[in-house]
Amino acid sequence: MKMTSTKSVAQQWIKGLLFGKSGEGKTSTALTLDPKTTLILSAESGLLPLRHQEFTVWELESWQDVMDAYVKLLDPKVAAQFNTVFIDSLTEINELAKEQIVKKDRPALGVSMGKQYDDLMTQQDWGLLSTRMTRMIRAYRDLPFNVIFTCLEDTVKDEKTGAITVVPSINGKLAQNIAGYFDEVFRMVKRTEGDKESRYFVTSAEGAITKDRSGSLARIEQANWTTVYGKIFNTDKPKAKAA
Repeated sequence: MKMTSTKSVAQQWIKGLLFGKSGEGKTSTALTLDPKTTLILSAESGLLPLRHQEFTVWELESWQDVMDAYVKLLDPKVAAQFNTVFIDSLTEINELAKEQIVKKDRPALGVSMGKQYDDLMTQQDWGLLSTRMTRMIRAYRDLPFNVIFTCLEDTVKDEKTGAITVVPSINGKLAQNIAGYFDEVFRMVKRTEGDKESRYFVTSAEGAITKDRSGSLARIEQANWTTVYGKIFNTDKPKAKAA
């Protein structure tokens, strides 16, 4: 048993989730990170906002790619190159996981539901999806980097009270429980005033799953990761990886 004190507890890495509507600019927030030390894991086809930059990009086209990228990041030589892993997006990775179950895992087991229903998820499939997504999120979260996931947003309705909550767009109960796996959960919002368009991170709001474990952020922050890093780490720059 390791004994320590809360006095020695320090923020080492940021583990964050950014969710919002399509087109709000979630991918574009990567532009506020250092392209030389940021790795983009892209399951989206929307990298156009990052054109002309020097980001390293690994494209995730299958669930196996998601797993292979994780293993590759365990290599110290690869890990030494990056400070932040920016994963775009959790919603698309969720779809890759579903595709793996329905089109690869189930046929490999010799299971067929008939041509008409082969693309449908069974109750057992949904359980497997939840388990895989939870394990994947935890695995990436525990990597020695600043880890940022993006995600589309959705809404859920409490059938008893009728209350509507804005949540990350992921299947099942994970959508409402996902905040427990991250230090920071922000909702992306865009505001237009005349000809000026501004984007913000909402770190705390009623009616939306948000979270700021650091306690260092305002309720609404400019959509700038370097600024967020600076406030949380109490520095002007993101934490540098130790040599």
